Amino acid sequence: MNATTADQLVASYLAHLQAALHDLPTARREELLEQVSEHIATARAELGPHASEADIRLLLERLGDPATIAAEAGQRPDEPTEPPRTRRGWMEVAALILLPIGGIIIPVLGWFVGVALLWSSPRWSVRDKWLGTLVVPGGLALPGALGGLAVSTQGCSSAPVPVSPVPVSPTPVDSAPVSLMPSTTPATVCTGGSPGWLQVLSAVALVVLVLAPLATVIYLGRRLQHQPNPAAS
Repeated sequence: MNATTADQLVASYLAHLQAALHDLPTARREELLEQVSEHIATARAELGPHASEADIRLLLERLGDPATIAAEAGQRPDEPTEPPRTRRGWMEVAALILLPIGGIIIPVLGWFVGVALLWSSPRWSVRDKWLGTLVVPGGLALPGALGGLAVSTQGCSSAPVPVSPVPVSPTPVDSAPVSLMPSTTPATVCTGGSPGWLQVLSAVALVVLVLAPLATVIYLGRRLQHQPNPAAS
C-alpha cells in the first residue's frame, strides 16, 4: 500500500475523532488529538514503510471507535472514575498469611518464606516491602516467644513451713501442760519475679508487638487493592 492511502485512512480516523470530541473544551480536545496522532505515528513507524492497508486498518481498530474514545474522555473532567481494583494473586495472599503467623506454623522459616514472597511480588512498592519486613521481624512468633520467656524466668516451688506447737490444757490426771510436737505446713514460694512496674511495661510491650504485625498486614492488604496488576496489562 502506498503512503497516500495510509495517510488518507489516518486522516479520516482523526477527522471522525475530532468531530466526536466537539463537546470537550478546546485544550482537552487538542491534547487528545495530539496524543492519538503521536501514537499512530509511532505504530506506523514500527510497521515499516511496506505496511499493508489491512495493517493500518487493524491499527486504527485497536485504538478504538472515535465515539467511544470521546465518551470516555468526556467523563474525566467532571466525573473522575475510580481505577478498578485488581484481584490478589496466590503469592500476595500467601505473603499476607505467612508474615504474621508463618513463624508459628513453621518456626522461624515460615516468616522468611513470607518475606521472600513479599519481595518477589511486583504489586507492592519498595517502601511497602521494607515496612512489611521490619515491622515486626518474626511476626506473632516474636511476642509469643518473649511471653514464654517471661513466664519461664519466674519459678515456684512448695516448701514446708514449721508451725509453732499448741499447748494443751492439763487433764485432771496430769497436772503438767502437754504440748504437741512442732508440725509443718506446705507453702508455695515463687522466685525470680520482676517488679510490678516492669511487669506492666512488659505487658504493654507485648500488646504492641502483637498489634504491630496485624496492623502491617492490614495496611499491605489495603495497598494491594489500589496497586495495578502488571500481569493484567
